[in-house]
Amino acid sequence: MRAALRRPRPSWRATETRPFRPELWLIAAAVVGMLLVEVWQSSRVTELSLGLDRTRTALVQAQAHYQYARADLDRQATRAELAPLASALGLAPADAQQIVVLPSEYLAAERPGERQGRTEPLLAWAERASRVLVPEATARDRAGH
Repeated sequence: MRAALRRPRPSWRATETRPFRPELWLIAAAVVGMLLVEVWQSSRVTELSLGLDRTRTALVQAQAHYQYARADLDRQATRAELAPLASALGLAPADAQQIVVLPSEYLAAERPGERQGRTEPLLAWAERASRVLVPEATARDRAGH
């Protein structure tokens, strides 16, 4: 019976309930918002990276296709087809009897002491040895002259 009769507690013994604190809820909402923004930014960067990777792959494939088509075109073009085009552009094949005079600005400047009649014996010996070991390549035409 005693349990049914409850008396109010005195004020000095009353337990206080926690008051509603909106600043804690605002801080929690701000933290959750920042985390959501971070996740959104991360997913956006991933999406852009995947798009960039797809674009790079497409570029590599297009370059490979271009190189293949250009090589195929080069294989199909004959000298007879290209000769009129070359003459129209002013291009001419190199001739063995042709003499080309270059302006002095294109030539390398001589270093002092290089052309004074003295030769380096070790350098001369190395040049002779290289000529013996590796014969110089000479241009020959297709007739075999």
